[in-house]
Amino acid sequence: MTITPPGELLLRRGRELLAHAEAVAEDVRAHAAASPSRLRVGISPTARYDVGPRLLAACAARAPAVMLYTSEDTTGALLRDVAASRLDLAVTFCAPQPPPPGVTLTPLVAEPAVVHLPDSHPLAARTELALTDLADETILVASSHDSGGFTDRVLAAFATAGITPHTRPDPYPDLGLQAVRERLGLVVYARGAYPDALPGSAFIPLVPPVLLPFELATAHGAAGGALRAIAAAARTLAASAA
Repeated sequence: MTITPPGELLLRRGRELLAHAEAVAEDVRAHAAASPSRLRVGISPTARYDVGPRLLAACAARAPAVMLYTSEDTTGALLRDVAASRLDLAVTFCAPQPPPPGVTLTPLVAEPAVVHLPDSHPLAARTELALTDLADETILVASSHDSGGFTDRVLAAFATAGITPHTRPDPYPDLGLQAVRERLGLVVYARGAYPDALPGSAFIPLVPPVLLPFELATAHGAAGGALRAIAAAARTLAASAA
């Protein structure tokens, strides 16, 4: 059997049409990612000084036409807003596992925790601390259920070290800053939650490390060129932290 001349023409033109269709589809995908779009982004206050700005910078580099409207809230509130489509995505801190129905979590950064304490505290002169060094200290934990994932992770780390710490709910909504200054307790927290210079405070690394995760929350099935571009920026941030 042989292909007739019309069949050869159809085969050649068909291949050309398929190649052209693939090129057009790729152009459309690229245009969608670069087209002006608006996304509502929630950010945990813990990501305010480090993870949040780094992700926003990566987004600006990869999708400069996408306008991001940011707001801050607790991780629990952010997850509810993503699930209810009040936010397109959110940067969460120590999100509970598993996440709420309808929400997907993508790892961003797992930051080694530090101990935040007054710079006049006897332990502030140390270059590193172990959780066992904190056995006699009061440890500040979240007072809100919306930040319960953070509390659970910190208490689990102490339990692994064989310690049941004395805890106190932080009475202030400021990442433990005021409570530490008032000597109500110490905080095991992410260093990036605070500005680089913070007079009166000391930040001592924990050894062995206790990792506190930041994740990107999106709704199941969320699509669109802008969201794909932001997801690509998030993967870039995660890879740079690996």
